[in-house]
Amino acid sequence: MDQQEARHLYGVLTQARLPEYEAFCGGDPVAALRLFCWNTEVAAAFYGPLQHLELALRSVLDQRMSHLFEREDWWDHPRADLHYGAQAKIREAVHQLGRQGLRSTPPEVVAELPFGFWVSLVGRGNNYDQRLWRASLYRAFPGYRGGRHALHRRLDFLRVLRNKIAHHAPIHHRHLEADHEAIIMMLGCIDEPLARLVARYSPVPAVVALRPSLG
Repeated sequence: MDQQEARHLYGVLTQARLPEYEAFCGGDPVAALRLFCWNTEVAAAFYGPLQHLELALRSVLDQRMSHLFEREDWWDHPRADLHYGAQAKIREAVHQLGRQGLRSTPPEVVAELPFGFWVSLVGRGNNYDQRLWRASLYRAFPGYRGGRHALHRRLDFLRVLRNKIAHHAPIHHRHLEADHEAIIMMLGCIDEPLARLVARYSPVPAVVALRPSLG
């Protein structure tokens, strides 16, 4: 790729935040495009591990909340008393299902709720520490030894990473090895065999090793 070709591609990818990449690469448009392409590749590599984490977190928290309130639509139980932000996400999930012509059954609603909703259940919420965490949710993380606040902070950190990837934002400047280790660690808190499986087949380490040189 030469400078002229690089400038042409800049014109096509005007919304790809390429100036950020060019600034990071000392004004070299060719290096910027190489970094942009690698950013896309490494973001794709993270998709699988993050997907496993999101699905596992959703599954175990839904199970614990259903057990705690003894009903599949636990969010409608009067004692659930979810934070207004979580309630808004449930209303949005029901609305989206309606727009798709689907019934708002508990399994459908659970599948529609975003990663942030599940992370919020181990947050402060409406006295979640006493009512949800100590009452039941700590059991969703048999491999974890620690407090709710620290667990929530780690999960929320990964939520930010997940959202950056979903919105095509740059992640090349992050400590990606540490991000990957954090995903595997969180999976291990939920289920150690699943964590080992994801670690064994994750493409992230190989893609990170191919990061283009800026020299």
